Formats: sequence, C-alpha cells, structure tokens
Amino acid sequence: MKIGLSTAAFYGKWEVEEAAAHLRGYGAECAEVFFQTRSEYTREFARLTRDRLDGLPCTSVHPFGTAFENEFFGRSARQRADAMDMLRRVLDAAAELDACLYVYHGRYSPARVELPFDAQRNAEVVARMQEEATQRKIKIAWENVCWCQLATPERAREIRRLVPEIRFTLDIKQAMRAGRDPIDFVDAMGEQLANVHVCDWDENGRLCLPGEGTFDFTAFIRALRRANYAGAVIVEPYLALVKSDEALEKSIRTLKRIAGEQNKSMD
Repeated sequence: MKIGLSTAAFYGKWEVEEAAAHLRGYGAECAEVFFQTRSEYTREFARLTRDRLDGLPCTSVHPFGTAFENEFFGRSARQRADAMDMLRRVLDAAAELDACLYVYHGRYSPARVELPFDAQRNAEVVARMQEEATQRKIKIAWENVCWCQLATPERAREIRRLVPEIRFTLDIKQAMRAGRDPIDFVDAMGEQLANVHVCDWDENGRLCLPGEGTFDFTAFIRALRRANYAGAVIVEPYLALVKSDEALEKSIRTLKRIAGEQNKSMD
C-alpha cells in the first residue's frame, strides 16, 4: 500500500505540471494526476507532466469529468460519440503517464437533484468505456460520489455484479457526505477496489487534512488490509485545506506511519 498525493490538492495555485514537480517533496510515494481542462488531454501534455513527476509513479488519472461524462448518456448519437472521443484522449494521456486507472464520476444532475439509478444503463456505459480502456491496459475506476449515481454501497454491489471488469475508487469524504461508513464501501467494492481518496473531517463535518480530524484512519487502513487491498491511498484535499507545506508533509507522514504499523500487525 502506497501513500500518494493528487495534483488536485493544488488546483487554483499551480497548473498540473507545476504541481507534479512538487509532489515528491511532500513525501508522496505515488501520484494521481488531475487533468484540469480539455487541452491537457494529449500525449504531449502527459509527457511533460511525466517528466515533471521525475520518476514518481502515476497510478491514476482523474479528468474534469463533469464537463463531458454526462454526455455518455445523451439522447443524441453525436453527443455520445463526442464523449467517447474525449474519453479516448484522456486514456491516451493516461497511457503516456503509465497510469493504470481512470477515475470516473459518472452521471449526475447539474441541479444536484437525485436521479433515478438505472443499473443496467450505467453498466452498459461503463462496459463500453472499459472496452476502450482495455486497449490501453487501463481500468475504469468508478468513484463513489454522493451527488452522482454511485452514491451507496448497495449500488456498488449491483454494478460489481453487472460489470465484473469494473474497478472502483473509494472516496471516504463522499461516503461521509452520503451518511455511510467508508468501511461499508470497502466491503461492497471488494476485490474490485483499486484506488482510495482520503481527507479528514472534524466533528461538524468540516474537511481537513488526514490526521487533523476525527476519522479513524487506523481502523480504516486495517479494514483495507483485511480486504487484501494493495493499491494507492491518495491524499486528495481541496487547496483551502492545505494551510502549509509542513501540514501536508505531516499528514502524509501520519498515513505512512499508520500503514506501516498495520503492515507489521498483519505479519
């Protein structure tokens, strides 16, 4: 299990390639690259970003999917074709970064009202996406997001059954916002859990860096170990949560220490 950092932590402060150049300095063992805009979905930009990572492995990419992922469900064939073209561009960039995962948000309502969950239609879309991803040795890793379709453990179980090749990204703050225990998602996603996003929150639900809040990371990492999870745990805070370089470094050190302690306890 590696403790990584997302370039999204610096969205609004640095461009992607600038953030990539700083990740190793915070103690990250791997990276998730958050593409911020469509012009970055190219092999050329991915090569630049890979160079700036300076050997730090990129395990996953996260596009600004809310800009186009809804179009996979459009009633217009041209809409759907354009969305697939955008997916191919992101996947090509991901392949250039040697990333093995594409983080997918999926369908949502722009008005943030709950949409009916159509498991079969969702399964058809992600299966088609996975066909494209497989050509580049990448897996679609559907993330639980409280305002998108994959909001509950029950839905994760249903999609897991319908699309055995799917992988999942577990975001613990999104589980909290949905009123669910993140460990319930670990159990629901099972062996198809491939990526984890973490931050922390206080007793009032205000977000903060891992280790600064009330979430029990020891119990959570123990649950990941019990599930034989060996992927990345990516620190993914909003920029406003990073009060200082020292605070971010301390957060990553804390997670490394907890993961190391759980390694020893499982031996």
